[in-house]
Amino acid sequence: MKLIEISGLIEEGMWNYGEELNEDVFAGPKIKELANVKKDGFSAHRIEFSVLTGTYLETGAHILPDFITVDQVPLEELFLDCSIIKLKDKLPSEHIKVEELENSEVEVKKGDCLVIYTGWDKMWNKKGFVINSPHFEYKAMDWIINKEVKVLAADLPCYDDIKDPDDSKNLPNLRNLYLSGAMCLAPIVNGDKVENGRA
Repeated sequence: MKLIEISGLIEEGMWNYGEELNEDVFAGPKIKELANVKKDGFSAHRIEFSVLTGTYLETGAHILPDFITVDQVPLEELFLDCSIIKLKDKLPSEHIKVEELENSEVEVKKGDCLVIYTGWDKMWNKKGFVINSPHFEYKAMDWIINKEVKVLAADLPCYDDIKDPDDSKNLPNLRNLYLSGAMCLAPIVNGDKVENGRA
């Protein structure tokens, strides 16, 4: 079995939502060395960051009341079959269209984790990673929701158009995904190491 790490590295100075959205809420991460082996005989660090740092899993509780939080998700619900759709590399702020998902010819089954790579993970830690993120058009998100996936994973920090004031405030794609009962895993990395298909 081939295993591929899809979580991005958390490091000092990495991208964060605060750079482009709200510094007070999303600043970080901050990593401080408290002790090192040569001087103290052991290594220790303090790390401070928002839970929306790096690659993270979230439930509808992120934006909706009365939804279960991640710590309440049974562990067995996180071991899923996956359908992987790789799209052509997306340009900044480009829509992911329903036709692209339909034309991928990848079978998406009910209860899957749907993994979508757009090539945007190459922008990790680069200026504009958040504000210029490609995003799903409404019809594409409807297509995903109709597949009844349990998790939608993508290499995007934003599933909605963050430059559109209505989308940015209301997050309609993310909201509808959560109302369907699905979770979000994002942004993921290493799209160059995976192929279209099932995993």
